[in-house]
Amino acid sequence: MKQAKEPVSINVEPKGQKKREYIRNYERDIQQYWEQNKTFEMNASNVTDPQETWLGTFPYPYMNGSLHLGHAFTASKVDFAAGYQRLKGKKALFPFAFHCTGMPIKACADK
Repeated sequence: MKQAKEPVSINVEPKGQKKREYIRNYERDIQQYWEQNKTFEMNASNVTDPQETWLGTFPYPYMNGSLHLGHAFTASKVDFAAGYQRLKGKKALFPFAFHCTGMPIKACADK
C-alpha cells in the first residue's frame, strides 16, 4: 500500500499580493488626502461668489419599487459629471440623498 506524502510547506507570497497591497495602501493615502483637504465637501455658493457653480441631481427611487442597475448607472453618470466639473474649476454640488415623500402615500395605500 502506498504511503501518503507529507505536504510541502513553501513560504511564497500568493501571486498578486504585492500589487494588491500597493493599491490598498495608495487608496488609503488618497482617502486621507481627500479627508484632510475636504476635497468632496462643497457648500452652495452665494450670489456674490465669482466662482462658477454646477449642480447635479439624482431621481430618487420610489417606495414601491426596488433598486436596480439603472439607478447605479444614472448615479454614476452624475457623479462622473460632478468630478469633471470640479476639474474644470467649478463648485460642483451633488447632494445625494433620499427623502420620505412616498411614505404617507404608501401608508394610505396600505390601509
